[in-house]
Amino acid sequence: MNEEYYSQYSHLDGIEDDNTKLLGSGITISLPPKSRFLHLWPWLSHGVLMSITLWFFIQWARSPSMDDVVIYSPANEAIESIGIIKFNGSFNFPSIYSGPPSPELDAIWDRVSLDVRPLRMTHEQLLRTGEKPSPAMARYPDEYGGGYVATVEVIHQLHCLDILRKVSWGNEYHENGGMHKSHELSRRHVDHCIEILRQFTMCSGDVTMITHDWIEGRTTPFGDFNVPHKCRNFEKILDWIDEHRVFIPPSSWVRLEDNVDLPYPP
Repeated sequence: MNEEYYSQYSHLDGIEDDNTKLLGSGITISLPPKSRFLHLWPWLSHGVLMSITLWFFIQWARSPSMDDVVIYSPANEAIESIGIIKFNGSFNFPSIYSGPPSPELDAIWDRVSLDVRPLRMTHEQLLRTGEKPSPAMARYPDEYGGGYVATVEVIHQLHCLDILRKVSWGNEYHENGGMHKSHELSRRHVDHCIEILRQFTMCSGDVTMITHDWIEGRTTPFGDFNVPHKCRNFEKILDWIDEHRVFIPPSSWVRLEDNVDLPYPP
């Protein structure tokens, strides 16, 4: 045996010199299989642990992050999950958002759709959304803090849904001034809203499974639309919008000197 190899190990107190002599004698000691396994066990367990850690890291890296699935918006800070909520899809569900036209029902819808609630975006925030500044973009006058005029998409979507609700009641809202008096303009507005909601629904691609039940008197199974969904706290989003809204009188909605009109809506 190479004596220089053994000189790397210091002598332990309480160990008989015979052990040292044995090591120095050049005799090879063969450990029993069990001892060899115990000797290798720390290395095996360490390797398994490293493999598991690597697997979890790869899975985490492959999973979409918040930045991957949510386009930047200043309102992202208002996003709060309220967990799994079971939709009430019953045909007889007495929702506060449904029913024949009434001032009370209109007020409920106006709270979440009609009040536009103008917001402000800085130049940096606008760039983060992926938009590019253009001369046509409306901006607030300096006396109102400047910045770009903006609103939140969910309010627009609910506005469109409210338009379809009103249309479903025929002339009820036309006669009361709740819809466009021009049939052509009304039709374009309705088509716009249908298209907005279609794109949003297909973009979201909800794949929640709907089971079907046999109903007395029916010849085909009927869908149970009371299905669970992962939901956001809508009231918190509304609160955020109200906290950040810009209060500006109608007379101050003016084009700035460097604004340029588009020939038609985008």
